[in-house]
Amino acid sequence: MNYLLFVVYLVILSWLLLRVPFIKNAGISSRFILGLFLIKIMAGIAIGWVSIHIYGPGNDYWDVNDFAREEYQLMLTNPGRYLSNIFTSDYEGGYGGIFNSFNSYWNDLENNILIKLVSVFNIFSRGNYYINSLFFNFIIFFGHVILYRLFMLVFPGPKDSVSRQFLVIIGCFLLPSTLYFTSGIHKDGMVFLMLAVLVYSVYQSLHKSSFSARRSILIVTAFLFLFLLRNFVFLALLPAIFAWILADRTKWNAGLTFIAVYLFSGILFFTVSYINPAFDPPAIIITKQADYINLPVASTQIPLTPLQPNFMSFVSNAPQALQHIFLRPYPGEQPLQSLLPFSIELLLYHVLLFLWIFFRRNNAVVASKSFLFFLLFFTLTVFLFIGYIVPNLGSLVRYRSLYLPFIITPVLCFLDWNKLSGLFKIKK
Repeated sequence: MNYLLFVVYLVILSWLLLRVPFIKNAGISSRFILGLFLIKIMAGIAIGWVSIHIYGPGNDYWDVNDFAREEYQLMLTNPGRYLSNIFTSDYEGGYGGIFNSFNSYWNDLENNILIKLVSVFNIFSRGNYYINSLFFNFIIFFGHVILYRLFMLVFPGPKDSVSRQFLVIIGCFLLPSTLYFTSGIHKDGMVFLMLAVLVYSVYQSLHKSSFSARRSILIVTAFLFLFLLRNFVFLALLPAIFAWILADRTKWNAGLTFIAVYLFSGILFFTVSYINPAFDPPAIIITKQADYINLPVASTQIPLTPLQPNFMSFVSNAPQALQHIFLRPYPGEQPLQSLLPFSIELLLYHVLLFLWIFFRRNNAVVASKSFLFFLLFFTLTVFLFIGYIVPNLGSLVRYRSLYLPFIITPVLCFLDWNKLSGLFKIKK
C-alpha cells in the first residue's frame, strides 16, 4: 500500500510542480525540471535507506520521523496540546540559554519546527519515512530552483546560452554532497531553503532598488528561521548582508567596503560583550565547540584545539579550522567507506579551483560584483565557524555541503571552458 501511495503522491507533486509560476518561469524545460526533481527524490530515498540500513536506528533522519509520529498521535488525541507544546519550555531555566547547544528550549526548537512539519505530512503518509521524504523534498526543491534563478541573473548571457545554463544547473542542483544532505529529513534542508530565499530576496530588492513589503517579509522570515535553526549561520550573515547592501547602495568599491565592514565586525565580535554582557559572540562559538567535543566520540572524530575567550586563541586556531573545512577528509583517511565519495568530490573541487586560477574568463559578464564579494566573505566566515566548532568528519562534510553552491557555481561560470577544452584537442 505504501508503494502505491508513494507513486500516487509522486505523480501529484510532479503535476503541481510544473504549475507553479516561479518554476514555470525559471527557463528550464518541463522534462528537465521533472528529471531534476526525480533525482532529488532518489537522493532522499538513498539517504533514508543508508541511514537506517548502514547506520541503524537512532540516526537523526529517522529519529525526526519517529518523533513526528508521536506528534501526529498527539494531534489526534489532544489537539490543544499539539498546537501549544512548541511554545512551552519544560526546562528549569525556562526560555534561557538561547545559544546553548543542549538542554534548552531554543536548541530543542531547532528540531521541533521540523518535527511539527513532518507530523503534518503524516496525515497523508501514515508515518512512512519515504513518503514524508517525498513531501519534504518537494519543498526543499524550491531552494535549488531559487539558487538557479539567482545565478542566472548574476551571470547574464544570451537566452540560448545552453552551456551557461548547464553549468548553473550543475552548481545549483547536482553537487553530490549538497544534493545528498539536503534531501534527508533534517534541518539541513530547511537551512538550505531559507538561505536561498534570503539571498534571492535581498538580490532582487537591490536589483530593483526597492525592498517591497513582500520581499521584506520573506527576508525577515528567512532570517528568523536561520536564527532558530542554526544561529551561527545567522551571525555569519549579519556583516555579509550589511556590507553587500552598503556596497550596492553607495556604489563604493565593493572589495574595500567588505574589508572595512569585516574589520569593524571583527572588533565588535570581541568587544560587544563589554557593552552588553548578555551577548558574547566568542562565548557562543566556544560553547558550541565544547558541546560538540563533549559528545560521545564518533567513528570519524578528529582532534580539535579548544578555543579560549580571547582574540589570539581564535587567530591561532584559524589555520586548523580552515584546514579541516577545506581539506578534510583526505583521500584514504576515512574510517568509514561511506565518506570516500565525498573525499573524491572535494578533490574534484580542488582541481576546479586550480583550473580556475589558470583558465578563468577575464571578460566574464557579472551583474553584481558586490554579490560575489558577499558570497566570498559569507562562505569563508561560515566555513571558519564550522571549522572551529565541528570535531568529526561526518558532520564536517554535511555542514559544508550546504554552502558549496555559493562557491562552485561561480567557479564553473568563470572557467574558460573553450580554452580548457582546447588543451585536449589533438592537432593533425
